[in-house]
Amino acid sequence: MKIPVLRIPYSDESVIEVQAGIAEVLRSCRFAAGKYVNEFEQRFAEFVGARYAAATSSGTSALEITLRTVGVQDGSVIVPTNTFIATAFAAISAGARVIFADCDPDDLCLDADDLERKIEPDTRALILVHIGGIISAKLERIRQICARRGVCLVEDCAHAHGSRRQGVAAGTLGAAGAFSFFPTKVLTCGEGGMITTHDEGLYREALILRNHGKNPQQGADITGFGYNWRMSEFNAVVGVEQMKRVDRIIGERQEAARFYDQHLKGIFGLRPVSPPAGVTSTYYKYVAHLDSSIDRDVFKRNLKDDFDVELTGEVYATPCHQAPVWERTCYCGRQRSPRAARSCCRTPFRRDSFPGAEQIAVHHVCLPLYPGLTQAELGYVVASLEQALSQMAAGKEHVAVAGS
Repeated sequence: MKIPVLRIPYSDESVIEVQAGIAEVLRSCRFAAGKYVNEFEQRFAEFVGARYAAATSSGTSALEITLRTVGVQDGSVIVPTNTFIATAFAAISAGARVIFADCDPDDLCLDADDLERKIEPDTRALILVHIGGIISAKLERIRQICARRGVCLVEDCAHAHGSRRQGVAAGTLGAAGAFSFFPTKVLTCGEGGMITTHDEGLYREALILRNHGKNPQQGADITGFGYNWRMSEFNAVVGVEQMKRVDRIIGERQEAARFYDQHLKGIFGLRPVSPPAGVTSTYYKYVAHLDSSIDRDVFKRNLKDDFDVELTGEVYATPCHQAPVWERTCYCGRQRSPRAARSCCRTPFRRDSFPGAEQIAVHHVCLPLYPGLTQAELGYVVASLEQALSQMAAGKEHVAVAGS
């Protein structure tokens, strides 16, 4: 039995619907800022319970626009080091200096104690990343720290479409949320992003910035330093189709996660990361920590070679602060040199300690999880995991095939 990294299943009905929408767009000759972008925004705002939603070209642009609207230029932004590098790049592109903070292995999210330590007088915002669809167990404390220190809380929701805490959706827990619709995400339209917020002023400014700074209230005069961050009508057609079946998409992901929760109990060397109490995850990833004695690279290779089970990429295998880019680039985006390091960032490359994030990076795996996985396939994954781990514990690098 072959278990690939990812499937994006579309029914014949969905394909026909998307084809009809694309044909309509082609005939309309309006390829951007049209009917489908507007409908996608309305449906997504309702989905997360936000007053406003603004579609963008990517999750990264959604985050950068948000940071520009809250005013981070010439200040610093706290970024958890356990995230994709785009989170940090968005802050730098918005004119800020990045300060990396450690993360908690229990929920993969920001370490609140390190947040408290890392805030500086010029810190304007914190980007709270909901890793794998998990909202931090320390959310209330993080909010209190931000409120006390005058720091704006911005959510990176690239992993968290539909995740909730105490019934409140990701994307409405701070000043604004930024979502991605990259192919691997819970909801996808190929490429694209979305900003969600209750703040009308932030929303209006985001609309201006995503369209080169054009202000429709001033005859399309340029009133902001924007860029072409618009979503195309073609992407929005797929996005609308996704919203029509969002309950099914999320339901199948959660059902697969429940199967793993039930059947992975007691397996040696594997400890699933459970969402904190009160958090409902939509499982962008199903994350589990490996025993420290298990070599992850060998484990993944054995699963693929001997069982045809491919594990997805980690979240994340390299903390942001360890990315080679910082060998030549400062945390403010300028070229690194002894003089620039002193005057710009003041933090030499790789000198800080991030024990939580470094533990996460080395010791976790992400199991196959996407809509359409059958009970038989999930059972095969569990059996393969158990056999591979037991054989590795016995000192055997390769294992016998579990079956097909």
